[in-house]
Amino acid sequence: MTEVRAGMLLVASPELHDPNFVDTVVLLIDVDESGVLGVVLNRPSPVPVADVLDPWADAVAVPDVLFQGGPVSPEAALA
Repeated sequence: MTEVRAGMLLVASPELHDPNFVDTVVLLIDVDESGVLGVVLNRPSPVPVADVLDPWADAVAVPDVLFQGGPVSPEAALA
């Protein structure tokens, strides 16, 4: 088995039925002994970045919306 490390993409297999991760592509950001941090790359929300993080509005690329993934805290964002 390949060692999991930051920078890898995890692609959900068709057999994965967890609603948090079905059909997802996850970019691993950090991997250490305490766990893994990743972001879902293919689940855009309808919420524009400017509505939540106005100072970042001019720095984002198209699509200029927040992406959602889970399970995460609804009171936090990762940029």
